[in-house]
Amino acid sequence: MVKFLRLALALGIMTLLVVTGLILKTVLAQGDPPSLPPDHPYAAFIDSHNAAIRAGATAEWRKLEGVAVDTVHHRVYFAASYVDSGMADGQGDIQLVANSCGIVYAGDLNADYDIAAVYPYVVGSLDGMCNPDNLFVDSQGNLWIGEDSGVHANNFLWMWDGTELKRFASMPAAAEVTGLRIQPDGTLFLNFQHPDAGSIAPYNQPLIGVVTGFKAGDAFESLPLPSGDDTRRLVLAAGEYTILGYVGNPISATSTELLGSITNPNGESILACPAPDGNMFLPITANEGDLYTNFECRPGTVSKMHLQRDDAGNWSVTEGEMVNFVEIGGTWNNCNASVTPWNTGLTSEESPPDTAAIWGVWQAGAPLLDSYLGVKSNPFNVGYAVELIPQPSGTQVVKHYAMGRFSQEIALVMPDSKTVYYGDDGDNRVMYKFVADNPGDLSAGTLYAAKISQDGETLNIEWIALGSGNDAAIGAAIAELQPE
Repeated sequence: MVKFLRLALALGIMTLLVVTGLILKTVLAQGDPPSLPPDHPYAAFIDSHNAAIRAGATAEWRKLEGVAVDTVHHRVYFAASYVDSGMADGQGDIQLVANSCGIVYAGDLNADYDIAAVYPYVVGSLDGMCNPDNLFVDSQGNLWIGEDSGVHANNFLWMWDGTELKRFASMPAAAEVTGLRIQPDGTLFLNFQHPDAGSIAPYNQPLIGVVTGFKAGDAFESLPLPSGDDTRRLVLAAGEYTILGYVGNPISATSTELLGSITNPNGESILACPAPDGNMFLPITANEGDLYTNFECRPGTVSKMHLQRDDAGNWSVTEGEMVNFVEIGGTWNNCNASVTPWNTGLTSEESPPDTAAIWGVWQAGAPLLDSYLGVKSNPFNVGYAVELIPQPSGTQVVKHYAMGRFSQEIALVMPDSKTVYYGDDGDNRVMYKFVADNPGDLSAGTLYAAKISQDGETLNIEWIALGSGNDAAIGAAIAELQPE
């Protein structure tokens, strides 16, 4: 059917007009990858990757992952977990020397929270930081870097103070650092996923937790390389690790829901997701708040745990639930996460089927998403930033279509409450920026993609405007792309 429609459109024989007479409806035949006509009025938002390439943006980045803002030095940091593929093939806009351990790039923010270039800030190496993923900056301006490395047997959480790189935490073998979040008071949240099954209990399972007895910014001695049993458990340079959640167990003592469980409309479990990822802690008081945690599966989900801290500094979970995403068509591969300046969460949907190479990933996960929703899922409805707004009962979820659809590792709002920078995780991907029309409102704005020009190791940026739009109009267009 898709091939027929493409041919008909090319010959000028058939045009399907819907909504306000402008939106082309794409009908997907079973087994075909999704496609969107380049002249679709909302292609910039629904098919951002291909729209960016057509506009001349650079699609050569290799795994743009975490993003962090540094309000002390007025910078934004980007984790490129590898420098290879399109970044180091001697062709195109980026022609760097390959680095299998990646680089953390920095961009200097101007008064409008724009950046004109990025440059190497922390360069990966086999005997140092390798394959940066999670990034966060503490209140003193120290950059924390969590690894997701296939090179190191044990992944590390590092701190870079601008002079020295220090190991703060060593994960159990094969486990990835996830959930890095540092509060203004120095409270450090930390998760990990996929540890080696031979790790020492309880570190032989994915965990959600927080460090107590230490505040980010306090002095500590760098950990040595782990050996012996230390390779099979979580080791901290200071403080203690308090486990807040065991994946697969009840979320709290008062909850019957299981942490990471995804259920269908009948309440039946269809997936137990073992991959806790980004954390979003939304404080209510100095010692109380809601911790939202992404689960990186297809379909994805997010847990909500209500936390309280006692006078001794110990955290506990008083209640919790799994967030319901049915009203927005589900969610997908929820990876890293951020908190907005107005104290809501932003969960990011990674790996939508926006290229033919990823279509098989969608085909494998779509039946479970169908089961979760109780209806047919829409491949054009995943790949967005989703805002989580706590309510007295439950959580309001808002999918921000105006912020674009691509492999969103993270969407991070700058302190101006308007400018957003992203990670676009994958091979030969794009650097994006979004500027909201109004502060504190992500429902409308302009999406930009970066055209790179290289000057040595500095990568200069020309921001190309892909389009301006709003959630309501783009959401209506996506509904018209529902497969038949």
